[in-house]
Amino acid sequence: MTRTSRDDAQGTSLMLVIQRIPHAWKRDEAALRRFVEAVLWILRTGAPWRDLPETLGKWPSVYHRWRRWCVRGWCNLIFEHLRPMVPADGLVLADGTTCKAHRSASGAAHSSAEAESLGRSRGGIGSKIHTCTDRFGRILRLIDSPGHHSDLRYVRPLLAGLTATDAALDRGYVSAKLRADLAAQGCTVHTPPKQGMLNPPPWDKAIYAQRHSVETMFSRLKYTPRIALRRDKTRRSWMGFAYLAAAMINLRLSQFSHTA
Repeated sequence: MTRTSRDDAQGTSLMLVIQRIPHAWKRDEAALRRFVEAVLWILRTGAPWRDLPETLGKWPSVYHRWRRWCVRGWCNLIFEHLRPMVPADGLVLADGTTCKAHRSASGAAHSSAEAESLGRSRGGIGSKIHTCTDRFGRILRLIDSPGHHSDLRYVRPLLAGLTATDAALDRGYVSAKLRADLAAQGCTVHTPPKQGMLNPPPWDKAIYAQRHSVETMFSRLKYTPRIALRRDKTRRSWMGFAYLAAAMINLRLSQFSHTA
């Protein structure tokens, strides 16, 4: 058994979610579990598909099945099934992180770099993942973008539809218009002012201190090489791995949030 195997309660919960998706499996739970283990092995190691151990299946079959999952949006469905509701305290934490692209990520057929969420910044070609979490670090939403896009332009889609009363954001989100828009929705923004800023808006330092949870979440998310160093040519496949990793993070953290 490999260290990426999931034979515990987390694995059982994941299997139950997948079995609720129509056509995701053909009532062969052993084959489904082996396929999931193969995908988790790729996610955890970041290795090319051709290096998949034979004990986890033939790599062309696993790869094409994974592509079908991504095309049909099943990884997103898994994440949505395991996505927690906004907690009772109404606090959300939002931020973005850059993931450097491997050279094998370029060259998607009949597409463009912008369409595949690739862009050049000072750190080179890469992509970004924008997320919002609760105070436990459980992921509420994921959005991807090219690496040169600013975080500020994605904060509204991140928080859309979430009944949040407070949002802790870093200095990159300082914007009077953003504060006004979120205030109209009953959400107060807590962001430290930029240096030399005239008439800085008020912010709660105790609430802002909770932002460590989103940084810790990024450490967990980027611990998987397949996400931290993007190898996939298409954003659909790359985000499929991101959704699956986010679902596993939420599974691990849910037991702690229930007892907190």
